[in-house]
Amino acid sequence: MNESLPSSDDQPNGASSHPWKDRIGLATVAACLIIATAAWYLLKEFAPLLRPLLLAVFLVYIILPIHRRLTRRIPAVASIVVLAGASVGLLVLLALQMVGSAAELKEDMPRFIERTQEIIHGAETYYTEHLPPWLAGEASEVARGQHLSVSRLREVVATLAGAATDTLSEMFLVAIYLIFLLMEAGGAPQRIQSAFRGDRADRILAVVANINDAMAGYLRVKIKASLLLAVPATIVLWACGVKFALMWGTLTFLLNFIPYLGSVIACSGPILLAFVQMDSIGTPILVTVLLVTIHTLSAYLIEPAMTGKAVGLSPLIILVALSFWGLCWGLTGMLLAVPLTVMLKIVLENIAFTQPFARLMAER
Repeated sequence: MNESLPSSDDQPNGASSHPWKDRIGLATVAACLIIATAAWYLLKEFAPLLRPLLLAVFLVYIILPIHRRLTRRIPAVASIVVLAGASVGLLVLLALQMVGSAAELKEDMPRFIERTQEIIHGAETYYTEHLPPWLAGEASEVARGQHLSVSRLREVVATLAGAATDTLSEMFLVAIYLIFLLMEAGGAPQRIQSAFRGDRADRILAVVANINDAMAGYLRVKIKASLLLAVPATIVLWACGVKFALMWGTLTFLLNFIPYLGSVIACSGPILLAFVQMDSIGTPILVTVLLVTIHTLSAYLIEPAMTGKAVGLSPLIILVALSFWGLCWGLTGMLLAVPLTVMLKIVLENIAFTQPFARLMAER
């Protein structure tokens, strides 16, 4: 009986190609990791350059409609100078106000820390006298943890002051970028049409138009919603005598651009300060009730009615974007996280190969 070796035709289908497929898959994963690492490194290294540029880009989305209406009455160059100067002047004033408030808060921190420690010590004494021994021991452990947290408040305030100072220095770069972006905005479509021919130019212009519409709509509605939240919150803090009411109002406006986490920080900060600052308990409780009511109405009634599903991103994607940009660029990155992710989603939607990834990023 003749016995023959099994030929390649007798092997299972695709068995001979599996090593090549595995190598291609590993090479793809390695390339993605290399690209992600390089992107992370470049974003971190070029942060002083890219942060002001992106801030200027998003300011252009807000200013450009006003610029187009203003050019009907005055020359375009004069309109650019007026709007850029007014925008940057307002940002500089806000940054100066934040720097001054942060410096004053830093000076008052020893008194606030002493007051906080007195409150914690009083609570610890109450736990020891009125709670069962096993529960009092647990409460004492919590109180000791609170003492450690209080000791870090000075570092938090110093970080806030440093962030305000950095923002003030970046405003000058934002001003330069803003002027040139406003000058170039009108001629961008003609440049794209001259650089790319036929359908390719039309596709690029369509993507740019979708990004412009999404960014302009999101920023316009978000600014209105943030103002409707920040103005009453500032009035409540000022009327109740909470220090640095304007600083907290500015932070409330800015932090409202950070989904989920922003409102928690903007609400808890002035409430804690009210309890530390005031000797009576009635006013801090009133501040707590009013601020929580304002933030709740804004989060669940006013803002959803205004924005609807303008963002169109999955909550998980938003949290991932906040984590990524927050680790990369700090508070500025968290402020820019949602607009940048919306921009990325629109670009992915207009490329056939990446359309499934865009659908994965969508809310539904």
